[in-house]
Amino acid sequence: MLAIVESINSCLKISNPVTFIQGALPKILDLEKTCDEMFWRSTNLLRETIEILCDKIKEIPGITCPIKPEASLFVMVKLDVSLLEDIDDDIDFCVKLAKEESVIGLPGCIVGLKNWLPISFATDPKYLED
Repeated sequence: MLAIVESINSCLKISNPVTFIQGALPKILDLEKTCDEMFWRSTNLLRETIEILCDKIKEIPGITCPIKPEASLFVMVKLDVSLLEDIDDDIDFCVKLAKEESVIGLPGCIVGLKNWLPISFATDPKYLED
């Protein structure tokens, strides 16, 4: 299990965005050339998706979202493993989630937060509903 954690951790040290993103950023960040509507739509979509995610998390026993993010693309959720059947910790949760639901998660212990999980909400709202 330690080898898996070390492997994932080594991937997190990559800090440079891919080349096409690097090329697009100056134009995206140039407020005179970027349409206000694009920012408005993106902001509203993120507000909608965080609401969906936080509402769905409230329905799941053993998982809580103590702080709703205001300027992020992911939320950190806390696992209460005492309420989760046959789950020992965040690594065990992520392994079983991958095996049973084909959903890949990053255990919080990778970034020093045992029994926490980051969940991205930067996706289409219909996927969060699932």
